Amino acid sequence: MMLYADPAQTDAAFLQRLVLLLPPEKQSAIAHIRHLPSRRESILGWGLLLYAWRLKTGEQTLPPLGFSERGKPFFKDASLAFSISHTDTLVCLALSETGNIGVDAQTLRLPSDRLAQKVLTEAERAVLAKAADPARTFTRFWTQKEALVKQTGEGIARGLSTIDFAPWAKEDRFYAFGLQFFSETIGNAAVTQCAPQLSPEPSQAVTQRQMEKVLFFEKDG
Repeated sequence: MMLYADPAQTDAAFLQRLVLLLPPEKQSAIAHIRHLPSRRESILGWGLLLYAWRLKTGEQTLPPLGFSERGKPFFKDASLAFSISHTDTLVCLALSETGNIGVDAQTLRLPSDRLAQKVLTEAERAVLAKAADPARTFTRFWTQKEALVKQTGEGIARGLSTIDFAPWAKEDRFYAFGLQFFSETIGNAAVTQCAPQLSPEPSQAVTQRQMEKVLFFEKDG
């Protein structure tokens, strides 16, 4: 399952109420985020996790969190795995019942030569040079790599330019590195999720009103 929301469509009062529902350790971490848009996106990402958790389990609070050596969060006492990513226009939550999952969202962009060298393999740069939509092609490669290192928990310790996705440049859904990948464009962002097995459900947009009904038990009218 992959849920996403537009941070621009959430108001400050809603976010102030939402952060109080999050685990204390997340409230503390979020309070230390000085960049206000990033703070807003972090609150919304964890709010989406709580929203999905309540829908799937009926339980009102998130289970205890653990963190890997490289900082990847996970539920200590639940089989459900999750991954959160955000840009300035999109916040994504991916869930998996089949093992670790990774999701990454990036705003579509053309890379500088330096960034392309840092992120892409030689084969991927050759694909990019011939691409009809180079911004989408580059950003899609980037999210595929980031989703993979989030799924494995390696994070930035693994050099992105050592991972080659050129063989799957024309495929949205494919298997690679023992995992299933799905890449899509949502608004002006590229998004990739990967896990041992991905849900066939389409990605779902979640509005502030939907979250209010589930998280604050508000009714229409």
